[in-house]
Parts: sequence; structure tokens; C-alpha cells
Amino acid sequence: MAYIKLSRTALQNNLVQITKKAGSKEKVAAVLKDNAYGHGLVQMAKEISRYGIKRAIVRTQQEALAIADFFPYILILADRPRHDRFYYAINDLEQLKTLEPGTMVELKIDTGMHRNGLEMNQIESAFEILKAQNVQLKGVFTHFRNADDLGSDLFWQNEVWKEVKKRVLRLTRRYKMPQPHFHSANSATLFRLGCEDDFARVGLAIYGYLEMDEVFDYPDLKPVLSLWAKRIATRTLHPGERVGYGGEYEAKEKMIVSTFDVGYGDGIFRNIGKIDAGEILGRVSMDAVVLQRDTDEICVFDNAKEIAHGLETISYEVLVKLSAHLERVFV
Repeated sequence: MAYIKLSRTALQNNLVQITKKAGSKEKVAAVLKDNAYGHGLVQMAKEISRYGIKRAIVRTQQEALAIADFFPYILILADRPRHDRFYYAINDLEQLKTLEPGTMVELKIDTGMHRNGLEMNQIESAFEILKAQNVQLKGVFTHFRNADDLGSDLFWQNEVWKEVKKRVLRLTRRYKMPQPHFHSANSATLFRLGCEDDFARVGLAIYGYLEMDEVFDYPDLKPVLSLWAKRIATRTLHPGERVGYGGEYEAKEKMIVSTFDVGYGDGIFRNIGKIDAGEILGRVSMDAVVLQRDTDEICVFDNAKEIAHGLETISYEVLVKLSAHLERVFV
């Protein structure tokens, strides 16, 4: 069956680059949401924890429970807050009013992305509710909308973020609350500005990629994941014979072809056309592709960014579409 190889050497290389830029392991939070960007949640959590990273960020409580033994700090970005050992992101004032006393939360502040988060003029109201509900404020964070691209957006939004931090610190003194931690930098921001907060939220760079404009100096990151498929069958095609659904590919000469056990059911795109192992003959099926090869296995890709470029998308989309049922093996 098709499977995924994970390179322990590449992961270690990336973590070294990241922690060096952040300043220490304590200033890095590993973003492991969406099955660790397709790499395998538990497998990646174990390795990253062994390296010494103590913070993780996920999407749901289910993800948090799966890796709870590996990290003392886990922030959940998009689930119903509960009174448990995890930290929960808050994007809405009304949500705050429904929480149990003792629930640990982090306020997300909209500093210009206008997607999620409290508006700046709502911060004081949030403090009033936190105090009234006896909810624990553990962190405050934001997200930059344009860290990947050359331009001034990152800098003006970072100035807004600095004002948010000043406002929050004034309010913690007024309401006699402990000072929360602050975080804002994603992978691109970290490598552009460094880490000016308590820690950076690093996702894509851990897995070996950045989607920054080429004008920036890229760190020496290595892709961690490669996708492999195994041979199902081999046959000889004769001139005029067609392959697969719709018979879109017609053999022009006698040729040996093999079917391999990977398809759009595993997360590769139907219109991918060409993979590392060569041109796909005919349509991609749900569970199979045909290539002019006579080998036991093939590499579908070992660099998601190259595949993404051909599909006019980004590496994130290629990676997270890889099915959770594929076996993931560290090598």
C-alpha cells in the first residue's frame, strides 16, 4: 500500500534552524494542527517533543488529547472551550460569557487580518468578562496577514500588535491579573523579524517549507515528507491500446506500464499529470495511477512545493490533503 516516509534527519535540521532563529527551544511552539500538516500528528509530536520543544498548537481537543503526554502546553485554536488542562483560543466576546470558572483561555486579537479575533476596542470588555466569570487569561495573540510577501503590511500590523500588548499589560495591572504570554510570529514572520514575543508559532518551517517571496533569504530547510507507492501490476501495452477511465492515453508504440497503488483517495490531485516518477498515463483513479515503469515502488513526490507549483497552489494544500490512512514511517 502507498505510504509516507518521514526523514528524521530533515526534521532535526529544520528544528535546529528554527530554534537558532527564535533564540531557544523555549521560544518555539510547534503547530501540529490538521494531522501535523499531513505528516502524522502523533509521530511528529513524539519527535518534536524528544528534541525539547514543550509547546504545541492544534485545531481541536481531539488532537490535543492524542498528544497530551508530549507537551505541558497545548493551545487549541478552534474548539469549544472546556475546563481542562488545555488552553483555548477565544475569538468572540459572547463565547467568553459561557465559560466555566477556571477555564484557561487565550484572547486572539484582530490587528488587521479581519478574519478572526476580538477587535481592539473590545479588549477591555473582554477583561471585564474574564474577571466576572473567573476565567483564567493565559495568553494573548494575533496573526499577520502578509508575512510571506514583500511589502509594508507586516510592519504596520506589527506596530498595531505592539499597541495591543501595551493595552493588555495596562489592563492586567488594573484588574490585578497575572501577565499573560504573547505570541504573533508564524514561520515566515520568525525568519523575517525574529521572535519579539514570548514564543513563535512555527508550522510550515518545521516540515521543511516557507512560502515567502524569493527575494528573502531562505534558511536551509529540508522537506520532511515523501510519498511513495507500490506496484500493483505490470502489463505490455500495444500501439492503439488505451489506458484507464475514458481511455485518454493511447499507446503510440509497444511499452511496458505498471499500475501503482496511490490515487486521489490518498490525497493526490486528479489533475496532477506528472509526478517525480514520471508522466501519469491517463486519468488518476481513486486508488491507482499508471506509469511507464517496471519497478516495485515509485516516489510520487519528495518536495510538496514543486508539486504545488505545477498545480498552481501552495505546499500547505498538497500536504494537508494526504490521507490519514496512509502509513507514516520515520527513516
